[in-house]
Amino acid sequence: MVKPNHSKINSYKRGTRYRRCLGPIDDLEHYVHHEWWRQIFDAFYLKTDGDVVNNPEITRMEIDLITNALDLKTEHKILDLCCGHGRHSIELAMRGFMNVEGVDISKYLISRARAWAKSRGLSISFRVGDARRLTYPDNCFDAVLILGNSFGYFERIDDDLKVLREVYRILRPYGRVLIDLTNGEYIKNNYEKRTWEWIDKRHIAFRERCLAKDGKRLITREVVVSTDKGVIVDQFYAVRLYSYEELRNLLETAGFSNILLHDKLCMEHGDGRDKGMMSNRLVVSATAMKGNGNDGL
Repeated sequence: MVKPNHSKINSYKRGTRYRRCLGPIDDLEHYVHHEWWRQIFDAFYLKTDGDVVNNPEITRMEIDLITNALDLKTEHKILDLCCGHGRHSIELAMRGFMNVEGVDISKYLISRARAWAKSRGLSISFRVGDARRLTYPDNCFDAVLILGNSFGYFERIDDDLKVLREVYRILRPYGRVLIDLTNGEYIKNNYEKRTWEWIDKRHIAFRERCLAKDGKRLITREVVVSTDKGVIVDQFYAVRLYSYEELRNLLETAGFSNILLHDKLCMEHGDGRDKGMMSNRLVVSATAMKGNGNDGL
């Protein structure tokens, strides 16, 4: 097995990816950069996760669940946090929701969201931003949505708590947050160690997975191969695995009350695609019980 090459790791930390496959390695976790999420969400992400993130039927189903769970009204002010290329924001706007905004760390995905909304004649504000340091004033949203397993990316749990505290701050009194994230207990016991799938007629993705040494995160290595160019991506990422009880405790620490588990989303593998951490998810909401306001949800 190949031992970690620290010169290559340092190159990765400067923002580059491996252009050649490293071959077999002993320790996947060693190669995960603590800010892996800054560079991974690009055009290849939309290809490798396209069976979910580019599937209108899945998006419509998720929005049905969300609007029912929170009893959202078209006049509510809604923030789609970690919005990616804007699929949920755009679906909401197409249903008549008038005050939807989106934030994501990826400049590329935000540019795609803006272009997509413009092509449909929709007025949605999309901005680049860090979920731990939101630029919105206090008490300005009725609902904040964190969807598509976009929670738990940080190396330290304290950073996840910072996100929830920021969400609490920008919610109006009695406003609500809804989080759709991987079911950590299920994934710990059921993740696939090695998978492969054709992304399209010219690209194939291979994935290796393992638990982190502390058992708290799932480490994934993804190698994308082009039939024309060979290996074009060899990348590593890690997502924290929350059980419902652990997420509930974190929400309570951030100040939230009335924490509810609405559903467990299960996605079948009948189409042959690797659903990975999207295969079994928790849908959880919580309320910002603060102040004396009577508005909000």
